[in-house]
Amino acid sequence: MYILSQVNKETIWGSRELIAYGADPALDKVGSLYTLAANEELSCKVLNGPNAGRRLYDVYRENPQAFGMGAGESFPLIISFISAGEDLSIQIHPDDAYARRVENKPFGKSESWFFLRKPTSGAIAMGCKCKSRQELEEKVEKGLWDQVVDHLAVQEDSYVYVTPGTLHALTAGCIAYEIQQATDVTYRFYDYDRVDSTGNKRPLQLKQAMDVVQVEKKSKAQRFGHTPHIEKEYAIERVNLEGGYVNGLSRFVCLTLLQGELYLEGHAVKKGTSVLVLPGEEIAFGGKAQAVCAFSRL
Repeated sequence: MYILSQVNKETIWGSRELIAYGADPALDKVGSLYTLAANEELSCKVLNGPNAGRRLYDVYRENPQAFGMGAGESFPLIISFISAGEDLSIQIHPDDAYARRVENKPFGKSESWFFLRKPTSGAIAMGCKCKSRQELEEKVEKGLWDQVVDHLAVQEDSYVYVTPGTLHALTAGCIAYEIQQATDVTYRFYDYDRVDSTGNKRPLQLKQAMDVVQVEKKSKAQRFGHTPHIEKEYAIERVNLEGGYVNGLSRFVCLTLLQGELYLEGHAVKKGTSVLVLPGEEIAFGGKAQAVCAFSRL
């Protein structure tokens, strides 16, 4: 069992809202607060036990089988909290075949959002208004972005699963739990002509985005309750924790606290923190909390 540290990422569109989930109060615009990550370039640290202070990436590499993974397999998931002080750029992710062929990556990217607070507008950017590839190309050529990007209404407790090839973006005011495949192959389609702190526009990857976009794709919003959402890449559900937890699966499970506090191996595990429970492991703790339980299915 590993209690994990968090990794703060400041962004042009971030805010101070994630301080309530454990973000560093010295930072002004934290957009993403990573609570489970074990990639070489992005990794949480272990806070408890003999591996305390070490990166989860290094612990995992030494013995992926202990996590229920095969030798040489990459760590499969990234989990974070996202706060949008402004609209995020319109993005799109490739599928596995394109990621392998063009980016030399093992897989593309699917992701899901569970909304802890809905956007100010009540909707996120989702899907394409165009009816054909030709129509999309013509409107992109003319810069008619409002006639390209569609929207989807979401509420607090909405759940949205986004597959490769789907135009999408979170919008201002929302706070979301995000689970994704452990890759960041992302193509920026449109960024509202914003400039960074040095006065430069952020680069777009419009060619790649147009390569992978599927005009017919648009996600739906469902309610995130205590029924599992089982996708091809992962499964998540809301759980109540009190007294203990048993992982009866053959893969690791990640418990990410949404409310409450647990007392585990001398640590106070608070809102926004993740605990990784190994296959077949049973843990006991004081306190009680509501959490999201997530595990990989690949």
